[in-house]
Amino acid sequence: MLWQLILIYISGMRHVLHGLLLVFGVCVPLFSGVFLLTRSLEEDARRRAVRTALFALFAFYCAALFGALIVSRVDYRTFWQTNAEYWKNFDVMTNFNPLETVRLYLNAIKHNYIGMEIPLSNLIGNAILFMPMAVFLPCLFRPMRKLWLFAITVTLIFVTVEALQLALSCGSCDVDDVLLNLTGTLIVFGILKIPAIQRWMRRIYLLPEEPKNGETPATTDEPIASQSH
Repeated sequence: MLWQLILIYISGMRHVLHGLLLVFGVCVPLFSGVFLLTRSLEEDARRRAVRTALFALFAFYCAALFGALIVSRVDYRTFWQTNAEYWKNFDVMTNFNPLETVRLYLNAIKHNYIGMEIPLSNLIGNAILFMPMAVFLPCLFRPMRKLWLFAITVTLIFVTVEALQLALSCGSCDVDDVLLNLTGTLIVFGILKIPAIQRWMRRIYLLPEEPKNGETPATTDEPIASQSH
């Protein structure tokens, strides 16, 4: 029974696992390689190299998201026919009632009437899809370290993605997708605020060092890369 349960969850998480494999297969080795190759450099040069790699990963992540969520889903050859069909089934393709889709997927998992892959991929997949934003945005843009500003920014990003999918008829426009995306990013944002993790992120130059006694902390709008030590 335990092995069957594991198989069910693995099959239901197939698309999520592919995404995680992409992260660990591309992003982690690239960043780790840059960090190790620059150990012989001076600290400022090492920090700049790490930040350059982080910007490159952020650009790759955004491009991959845009391609997966928007570009690859648009049927360019039959766009107008697809668009007409989409709006004909508007009620099916959209959901503006918070947690309605979540409840449907939870019931599907409970009663197993559409299998595990669809509900798990949508629930867990949407929760972890934008989790890297909780790393990239606060590390690259100092104001994003404020919870309220980070939450507003990522919410606007999620709403924009849903609006584009609606406008281009290339995916369901669902308020629950926004809620799941936001939940995942806020969980990671909170985890990264743990002091031990903050110290580790400073050691690998994702965050600037804390100001020493008597030093004036840098202002929130000062670029991280320009901070001296």
